[in-house]
Amino acid sequence: MAGTQIKFEIHGLEAVQNALRDLQARGRSLGPALKEIGEHMVESTQDRFDAEQDPDGRAWTPLAEATKKRISEFNGKTPRGGEHILRDSRHLRQSITYQVAGDELRVGTIAVYGAIHQLGGEAGPTAHRVSIPARPFLGVSRADQEYALEVIRDHLLEG
Repeated sequence: MAGTQIKFEIHGLEAVQNALRDLQARGRSLGPALKEIGEHMVESTQDRFDAEQDPDGRAWTPLAEATKKRISEFNGKTPRGGEHILRDSRHLRQSITYQVAGDELRVGTIAVYGAIHQLGGEAGPTAHRVSIPARPFLGVSRADQEYALEVIRDHLLEG
């Protein structure tokens, strides 16, 4: 996966991890289950952009007044994202993808600027440095965990 990669070690998902181990112990490939979970995670992550909240349901930091002003002065037109957070061009939202390799699922973005929005920090040239607040969009919500467990259980019952 090119672009920004942020590695999250998911802890506290014992039920999901145990179910995956059970699936493997029965000689079943994790690939089909992980693919289904990956497709869900892309959709779930994109839904966070629409809701403007992190995986735990907390609202993202609102746009700065300077950003709102820049948006209102955007060539006399409103950009496609309007005043929505992280949706100026919708590129970041649409760049969310997943990859399954063996027994590993990766969900992320191919946008190189994804990390600054996920983690926050300073950006821009020295003379015009700006502070960008963290607006986490990647991660696993409780609903995502429940969905993953359901998918794995379904794969355990198959065949």
